[in-house]
Amino acid sequence: MDGSAATVVILIFVFSIVASVTNKTPKTTSAFKEPKQETFDNYSQFDTSQTYTQTDIKIIPEPVFPLENTEGIVQNIKSFILKYAKKVEEWEAQSIADSILKYGQIYNVNPKLACALIARESRFNRFAVSPSGAQGLGQLLPSTAVGLGVYDPFDIDQNVKGTVRYLKSLLDRFENPDKVTFSLAGYLEGPNNVKKRGGFKGSSKKYIEDIYNIYQKI
Repeated sequence: MDGSAATVVILIFVFSIVASVTNKTPKTTSAFKEPKQETFDNYSQFDTSQTYTQTDIKIIPEPVFPLENTEGIVQNIKSFILKYAKKVEEWEAQSIADSILKYGQIYNVNPKLACALIARESRFNRFAVSPSGAQGLGQLLPSTAVGLGVYDPFDIDQNVKGTVRYLKSLLDRFENPDKVTFSLAGYLEGPNNVKKRGGFKGSSKKYIEDIYNIYQKI
């Protein structure tokens, strides 16, 4: 083999070695680590098939009527509405606050509780409509609204009246130390379901605690 031929052979041999190194597949290990599971908030971890009978929140006190300083209560509710729902106009907030206090007194329902419930249901959007057809501030179903004498669910005064009246009927129905908790659960999933189960679902527990947390801010 002459010199030039030997050089070609050597170059081919060198290139083949380089190619094998650059195209080398990395080693795989037999041990595979599962990715860390995403951490969800506590509420989403509730088992919706489990029955809950209480929350960790203190019982909301019953109001004592006639309330002192009703003007101050209305102003507090109005201020809260304007802070909580930026799109609500001042006249709407005033009308909602006035109606909440008025029907709270008529039906003996804590106005702060009624306010917190409405905040959770509609965020004070008087034209709110849910996928299930619930309407207005308290998200009353049409059949429930008619039974409560609410013929225009988008009217502030009518809807608040129906909402507070319905809440009062639930509070009267659940006579136990946790009646506020059970009443709010009944508002969401139906009082008959709560009565039959003797408790409420995980989704209702979140709903109740949302309302309690709002209540504390009013």
